[in-house]
Amino acid sequence: MRTWLVVVGAAIAVIGGGLFASLFFISGGPESTTRASFDNPNIPAHKSWPELIERSTTISATIGLTWSTNIPANVSLTPAGLCANSSLGVCPIGPPLFAWTGNTSGKASGSSGNATAFILLVQNPGTGTLDFAGTVSVAYTPGSPFPTWAWGVIALGGVVLLGMGGIALFLGLFLPGGVYREPAGSSPPLRPPPDSPEGDPPS
Repeated sequence: MRTWLVVVGAAIAVIGGGLFASLFFISGGPESTTRASFDNPNIPAHKSWPELIERSTTISATIGLTWSTNIPANVSLTPAGLCANSSLGVCPIGPPLFAWTGNTSGKASGSSGNATAFILLVQNPGTGTLDFAGTVSVAYTPGSPFPTWAWGVIALGGVVLLGMGGIALFLGLFLPGGVYREPAGSSPPLRPPPDSPEGDPPS
């Protein structure tokens, strides 16, 4: 057993495993949810009430709307973009994400895409005063701090280090120690007999 190889191999393997673990811990932050409540207790008959909902990020998220009224109403939530022809500073983009007609309450959720703003539109089609109360929630997971190619480099580095650490551990555990030392208890090497001194008779 080579103790130093075992120690080095274990250290390299731990570093490689740490690189893999980092892929899970820094790939994205925890889910974040924001909520905003909207109330208008005095929407006249046959009038509309638009409300701008802004987001601080373009990361795709899950957006939800829960609302209720005292009389039937038309309610919609529509993605919006910047424009100069609106008092809100934004205009609808595409069809509504959610829409209800003649309801007194509603609840729905769906993907927000990359829209940075939404228009909540409440219409009072009746003859009485409309009392509206609603809550919009946006839940998203922050994006990765690194581009895709960087994740590949981190993963490759982890594979290489794990492989090197595994090889070093194997060699350290199974390679005999003291290969170049003389085994204990071995007999000394044989030496040739000394030459006979001059003058000695041949045997």
